[in-house]
Amino acid sequence: MESLINKLFFHQWQRKLVALLAAIVIWIFVSHSITSSKTIPAVPIRVINLPTDKTIQGLLPNGFLTKRATLTLSGTKDVIDQLEPGDIEVILDVSHLPNEGIVQITKKNLVSLNPNINLPTHITSISHPEFVVKMSAILREKIPITIHPPIGDSPKGYEFLDIWPIHLTQTVSGSQEQVLNLKNQGLELTFHLNEITKEQLDALPRTGLYDDEVNFHLPDSWKKVNISCSARGVEPMNDPEAKNLHMTFLYQQMLPVKNELPIYVFYPLKYRTTLNPETYGLTSSRFIQFKNHLPLFTLPLYAYNVSKLFLEIVKDNIEINIVAAPPHEREYLEWGVDFIDQSHLEETYVALLVSHSNIPDAPQNKHREREKDFRQRFRAYIQRLELYLSPEHKLELQCRLQEGNIHVHVPNAGVWAMKQENGP
Repeated sequence: MESLINKLFFHQWQRKLVALLAAIVIWIFVSHSITSSKTIPAVPIRVINLPTDKTIQGLLPNGFLTKRATLTLSGTKDVIDQLEPGDIEVILDVSHLPNEGIVQITKKNLVSLNPNINLPTHITSISHPEFVVKMSAILREKIPITIHPPIGDSPKGYEFLDIWPIHLTQTVSGSQEQVLNLKNQGLELTFHLNEITKEQLDALPRTGLYDDEVNFHLPDSWKKVNISCSARGVEPMNDPEAKNLHMTFLYQQMLPVKNELPIYVFYPLKYRTTLNPETYGLTSSRFIQFKNHLPLFTLPLYAYNVSKLFLEIVKDNIEINIVAAPPHEREYLEWGVDFIDQSHLEETYVALLVSHSNIPDAPQNKHREREKDFRQRFRAYIQRLELYLSPEHKLELQCRLQEGNIHVHVPNAGVWAMKQENGP
């Protein structure tokens, strides 16, 4: 047995050693001469030496493009087999590229992110789909932002009034074509009332002339816009006026109308021969009394859906109007609430709010915008005012022609009478 082993390993050992070394050399040579190919998807592309006055669509702040490349690499099999996504990136030097052109990625553009792989030595060829790079001049512009009325429902006990400011701008930098296109389109924002809670509004301070109107300043997390030409997509608002962005809510409550309201009859001209103050005059009742020849509605009333300041300004200029009509046209006459000298009331209301608005440093156009906003709020109050006999009962009038008079009946006046008997 021992002689067999000696014969096997040591007989002509010099020749056997040479054969073994030759086999190893041949194996190494063959192994390194075998080529293979592999496709690596989503290879990141980093741009270098970009001129300061140029940009590329999809260029991120870190120098990478949002677009990635799919590369088919050919080279030494053992190295190619090791490559995995994330092992390589492309470095693209654009200092000498034309403004627009097709780029051919070669192994000079490849960087190994794996320290164990030496790409230039083992990569023989690279193929990839057509890759176009287009450089554009950088343009910096202010893009208009329009704030739309919010959607959704206000928290219980509150009524949404308005949002201000409704016009802002976003300063954007990017390629000339995209920025100009964005400027023509503009940006739009719509917020959602359901994201505001009653607890948040209850916690807001209530001071000043209009403590039932509360301003909810939008949190910074809401003040973002989607910039289509920006690789970052959503960006924080950068208009200094965005700090003033807020919604105003009315705290809903019944407000006592502290004075009696005049009540008059309007006689349409087309009925003037049969319907006029001489043929049908307003008659007094326990609800209507003539004081100094002025007909007054004497039941205490509450105003709803308006603010304290609004009611304080208009209370002496509110009247109830009844529209006369013949019996064959309607059994009960139409009636409504009117405001006398409305333009003067509006000017007073707006002047008071402007004087108490906290926008001293805003540009003139913002002051005009704010004034317009207050006017719209006043006119909305005009339309929304509702009168109540009690917090549970809305004012109802039944007015009709009867025996040469216009009689006014209040169907739910019993609520008021009972309240008077029972006391507060």
